[in-house]
Amino acid sequence: MRYLRTFALVFLALAVLGTSLAQTQEPPSSPQMEKLVRALEGTWSIKEKLAPDPTSPKGTTGEGQIIWRTGPGGFSLIEQCRSTQGQREIHGLGVFWWDEAAQGYRTIWCESTNPGGCIDFKNTLHWKGTQLELVEDYEAKSKRFTFREVFSDITSTTFTQTLYGGESGKELKVDQVIQATKLTQGTDREGVQK
Repeated sequence: MRYLRTFALVFLALAVLGTSLAQTQEPPSSPQMEKLVRALEGTWSIKEKLAPDPTSPKGTTGEGQIIWRTGPGGFSLIEQCRSTQGQREIHGLGVFWWDEAAQGYRTIWCESTNPGGCIDFKNTLHWKGTQLELVEDYEAKSKRFTFREVFSDITSTTFTQTLYGGESGKELKVDQVIQATKLTQGTDREGVQK
């Protein structure tokens, strides 16, 4: 009888420990991540308009698809993008997560046209009213430049993403406008279609 009682106590202790460990492995996502996921999660059809540049003096258009899904535990949002811009096929991967200390979303963006592979933005993406905005200064060819990205007109079925660029301190010009239309309601945390 004593052995049965000891076994029952050990079994109960292991069950409590197992439940405790399971809870620490999958904590709930933050309210800030839930807000970002609600705004962007899903599969989106995109149409792009790119400003003129030396390789495309009249500008160019593009179209493709973006899939936004939650990362492990709901603590990040993963963006996978594919588009055709003129004759170029573009592939991109982004990861966004909430940084409590910075009070904004950290971002890494990797793209097939970037010889450096990925950009790890030093500034954060943050909500500015109903818009999401990221502003980043960088240096190239001994000059300072500013990059600005704005997600605006965000609804449950559409958003507009505008990318600006130019020399720091001067008026920024629109480099690219992406119009997105939602195709699906998204995927769950394991990547399964809802």
